[in-house]
Amino acid sequence: MAADVAEKIPEALLAGLVTPQVIYFPIRHHSPACAWQLEQLIRKRKPRAILIEGPDAFTPLIPLILHEKTRAPVAVYTSFVGEASEGAVAKFGPPRHAAYYPFCDYSPELVALRVGSQMGAKLRFIDLDYPGQIEAEKAALTESAAPRVESLLAERHFKRSRFLQALARRAGCRDHNDLWDHLFETRIASDTPTEKFIADVAAWCWYARRDATPEGLAADGTVARETAMAAHIREELSQPGLVLVVTGGFHTVSLPELVKAKSGTPARAKKSNALTCLVRYSFEQLDALNGYAAGMPSPLYYDQVWQAAKNGTEMPFTDLATKFLVQLGQLTRKKKMASALSLADEIAGLEQARRLAALRGHPGPMREDLLDGIRSCFVKGAMDAEGEVLLGLAHHALAGASIGDVPPEAGIPPLVENFRAATRELRLNIGDSTRRKTSLDLYRKVSPRKCSRFFHSVGFLDVPFATMRAGPDFVKGTGLERLHEHWDYQWTPQTESKLVEASIYGATIEEAAANRLVRAVAELESQGRGRNAAEAVAMLVHACRMGLHQHTERLRALVAAQIGEDPDFNSLTGALNQLILLWESREPLEAHQLPEIPALIKAAYERACYLLHDLVNAPAEAADEILNSLIVLREILQTKAAAGDFLDATLFFGPLRKLVEEAKAAALLAGGAAGILHGAGQMPEAELLRALAGFIGSAAVEPGNQMAFLTGLLRACRELAWRQPALTEAVEKLLAAWSEDEFIERLPHLRLAFAGLTPRETDQVAEVVAALHDGEKIGTLYRPEMSEGEMLAALRMDSAVKKALAQDGLADWLQPGRNP
Repeated sequence: MAADVAEKIPEALLAGLVTPQVIYFPIRHHSPACAWQLEQLIRKRKPRAILIEGPDAFTPLIPLILHEKTRAPVAVYTSFVGEASEGAVAKFGPPRHAAYYPFCDYSPELVALRVGSQMGAKLRFIDLDYPGQIEAEKAALTESAAPRVESLLAERHFKRSRFLQALARRAGCRDHNDLWDHLFETRIASDTPTEKFIADVAAWCWYARRDATPEGLAADGTVARETAMAAHIREELSQPGLVLVVTGGFHTVSLPELVKAKSGTPARAKKSNALTCLVRYSFEQLDALNGYAAGMPSPLYYDQVWQAAKNGTEMPFTDLATKFLVQLGQLTRKKKMASALSLADEIAGLEQARRLAALRGHPGPMREDLLDGIRSCFVKGAMDAEGEVLLGLAHHALAGASIGDVPPEAGIPPLVENFRAATRELRLNIGDSTRRKTSLDLYRKVSPRKCSRFFHSVGFLDVPFATMRAGPDFVKGTGLERLHEHWDYQWTPQTESKLVEASIYGATIEEAAANRLVRAVAELESQGRGRNAAEAVAMLVHACRMGLHQHTERLRALVAAQIGEDPDFNSLTGALNQLILLWESREPLEAHQLPEIPALIKAAYERACYLLHDLVNAPAEAADEILNSLIVLREILQTKAAAGDFLDATLFFGPLRKLVEEAKAAALLAGGAAGILHGAGQMPEAELLRALAGFIGSAAVEPGNQMAFLTGLLRACRELAWRQPALTEAVEKLLAAWSEDEFIERLPHLRLAFAGLTPRETDQVAEVVAALHDGEKIGTLYRPEMSEGEMLAALRMDSAVKKALAQDGLADWLQPGRNP
């Protein structure tokens, strides 16, 4: 395997891996071939002690891992709340870390425990404790680092190894996973001597380690971990009898020399606030969380390879490929896919996979042989269309969905127990995975309000459990007339898995949500969005929906600070509207516990009015959103119940006059400001008509701006369209001054100006227009059988025909009563 590289693996290293006193067995996590060879070795050599890579704090859990009621996949979950400087705690809260150490039936570590227990061996984990690993990993100690839920079996170095990448290319493999299958998984249940297998895996790992630098190994915690493992091995070697050391191969190649050096002591970390427990796990998690980062992808595939090898199947790879392709074909037919596979497709796919395996020197179709057979025989269309669908089904089927179980003695993580207690108190049925519905009365009953807070808190922790289908949205201001929230909820195994992960934030739902809120506030600040008052207020509203009123002091201070700094008028208006909605909804959201809200409303209003003075310089493309915000401010002032008597309306109306009078202001904003002022009695009719005439009657004003002014005017005060005949008459005169071509060109803009009217309001406008023409009927206004495009096309055709007739001297043919 290493014949063409300049530097050869030291013979002394290979010789030191298997000795009468100690055997260092290098593994790849979740490798069936490693598990197979390891089982044969343990049964043959019967070691006195088996030392396994994994935090030594996991050793007391070995009886639970080996319990007769434990069914893989399972995982040891560990979390750690560290210490940080006072400034870091105030900003982000203490650093939080969590990790899984997963086991499946073909994991070499679990096989070593099971078979070692049968042989009567002493069993121990020997890695640095998880808090120690975090302290040793410098990258994990940055104050702003987000909480991590990672794998303790990560194999980052293999993925990054330039040697493995080059070797994969030379061997015709896609990546290091494909290369591993090619070199090692093909040997499962083969007659390869264990010593030869150990040497070859060690060579793979030794060359992969050539890319690593001493500084990098120290920075990612590898040096500290290997120092700890070496100390445990030396301790065990002080006793007579064979010792078997089972570690990831990346570590194995350095351990013999470290043990001989007899220097260094394992680093220890403070273990307070650490949690370690055995939990259920799933193939879905194993593939998604670990996947290519830790061991083998496609766990169901390798589980079936393992089972076939254990059962002594003569051609395990071919049998498995046949079974899988048949199942995939049945699945496409069951789903009635357009690319459903036939029996002939399945046969062709299997034959292609077998031929590829023979070409590549495999004993049968391996995982990539199988996928290549699918790509070449099943995908009839484009690979990025039909191919993605079929390969997605294939990858999902190869991953599997098995879920393990743990014995009752394993206990329940505190957050999971708190979740279950809360569901019992709220009378939520989680006895099965049936989807259920519930309706919550937020205004009249305490218990439904508590349930709503529970649902919102669980969702905030990214735990899949409840989905709100309908109800008031106090952030967007929609559905506020509703008195009930309507929810669907459903317990699934993923609910419990995510709760376990969320326990990094606390032991109860309220505590976890509060700590996650602290983190969210810090993220809002650190991601450059801290000056966005609307986002800060939205988070405050969400905190109230979760019932976290006692944990919002910092958030309320952030809202106050961002109101004073936010430079965006639209953001401030949104924040103001949300604050008023929060205060209006103080009964269901219990905002009366936040007495600062009225002061925040006043501050946001005054800041928004201050920014109004700069809107004359707003670009035309921003005018639409700004006009919406102006209308929101107008509605706030009109709703005394919401705003109270503490908002000074003159702060709002004063800058609006500047928008109407300044020639450089966007026409849409000028029209909207005029409509707001007139509707509030701040602009007399005569003044409004002068402003209107100045825009739509002036030849100096661009045609688009003429219509934009009218659009803004009607959006802000649309009743003018039928209550102000003078406005309609002015528009009528404008239309009369246009040529037919100008009318066709500007018709879409004119339609846009009246687009916000309801059918009833449109009829009222039609009556006003008819009155201008002595009551003349103008025909049916609503023509559903004709689209806007068809109408414009007809108008253009009509214009073209008129021009053609005029050029031919036949224009009088179009005169009324003319009969050519």
